[in-house]
Amino acid sequence: MRWCLSSTSESRAPPGCRPRQRAGSHPNTQLVIDHLGLPQPQEPPAPAAPFADLPKLLALAAHANVAVKISGACTLSHEPFPYQDIWDPLWRIFDAFGLHRCLWGTDWTRAVKVLTYQEGVEAFRVTDRLSDSDRAALMGGTLERVYKWSPSNA
Repeated sequence: MRWCLSSTSESRAPPGCRPRQRAGSHPNTQLVIDHLGLPQPQEPPAPAAPFADLPKLLALAAHANVAVKISGACTLSHEPFPYQDIWDPLWRIFDAFGLHRCLWGTDWTRAVKVLTYQEGVEAFRVTDRLSDSDRAALMGGTLERVYKWSPSNA
């Protein structure tokens, strides 16, 4: 899906890879855009303009059936932990989609050369850019609703 969003023209994308068209023609189907819909590095450095294609993702917010995984966000930072430079672009996403359509994820297994698991988690836990209720929605509540999942008590 990242390729779908970063392609220069949705009309030139393969038929199965047109998120705006899919979202519009299947409004009862939940679509989840992974990795912010943006190309992300598997090793340093972060792209020079990591959020350049953000407007393509933001355009999908018009479709109520589209959610976005906030996974791998820390890999796009040009700053060390706690990655302060990711928050303005992330809030553009939160404002467009609402936190009720944003799901957090570290994407750590793909990004082991960029950050540790602890850094990927703690960046979202220690920031003052999220309230406790924002954090609860982003780091679990939305996932439960979108995927109709609840943690077991086992």
